[in-house]
Amino acid sequence: MYNAEKYIEETLQCIIGQTMQDFYLLIVNDCSTDESARLVENFFKKHPRQYELVNLPENGGLCAGRRYVEDHATTRYLLFVDADDCPYPTLVETLYHKITSDNDLMAVGCHLEYMDSNGQKMKGGIFLGETNKKRFYEKAANEKLIFMQPTAIYDREVALRVGGHNLVGFPDGKPRYQDLCEDLDLWTRMSDLYKEGKAIVVVPEILCRYRKHEQALSSNSLGMMLRMRHVKINLKRRRRNRPELTFIEFCEQLSAEERRKIERKAISADSLRAAYYNLRRGKLLSSVKELYRSVSNDPGYIMDKLKHNLLRIK
Repeated sequence: MYNAEKYIEETLQCIIGQTMQDFYLLIVNDCSTDESARLVENFFKKHPRQYELVNLPENGGLCAGRRYVEDHATTRYLLFVDADDCPYPTLVETLYHKITSDNDLMAVGCHLEYMDSNGQKMKGGIFLGETNKKRFYEKAANEKLIFMQPTAIYDREVALRVGGHNLVGFPDGKPRYQDLCEDLDLWTRMSDLYKEGKAIVVVPEILCRYRKHEQALSSNSLGMMLRMRHVKINLKRRRRNRPELTFIEFCEQLSAEERRKIERKAISADSLRAAYYNLRRGKLLSSVKELYRSVSNDPGYIMDKLKHNLLRIK
């Protein structure tokens, strides 16, 4: 939770509305400067149930917050919910029953649907991940990145065995590269355990609403793509019993040409995103211009997005 005063009470209503309540509720406040912490305390005065509110001593970002939980918790399973997302009532029950139904499962995700900043439904969502073990084993054996939503239940001890959410080897300051693709990094490292029969699957049901803040048109696409490349290279290095590269080492080894290709792909991603939001706002000419910019920088980017179903529309 960081400066989530506008959304935190709605999210907590979704938490206490879960059909399964036999879970330990841990709320990590990452040095919010607004009224988030006070709102949490007041909420549970009105709606009593067990909860623990941890106020971190300094702002560390998303990955540091997740790693704190991995080190602090004593439960076998963890399930993260962002402070502005809204899980449907059966999220916890469905994911918990799935992961405990099969000892081979080390993480289970679900589908998410989009809503805007005001909680209104948007087209599209996040529909990633394999729905059965066989397809997961094939993907893991072929050294593929494991994309899955962060709203997932997973085995804490298995995650820590492969390093947990990683905070080491990143440059100081912002952007915090450790906060980009942090879950992709964890799921992909956990996928190394496919050789032991361990698996990651997704329940193909929409169990949570994911808030897309449409005013934030420019995400750190370049940083995300650098991190995806970093995760992929380390996957290949691990499978060949070679030491992993830190993010700093990875960036130092990139050639100028490789860097330019990644930068152009990042421009294409930002332009495609801008084209989408301009279209939603009725700015057709601006949308066409951004679409042209996207295609001219990386013609294959749009097709790649469609191929991997990252922008599936329902």
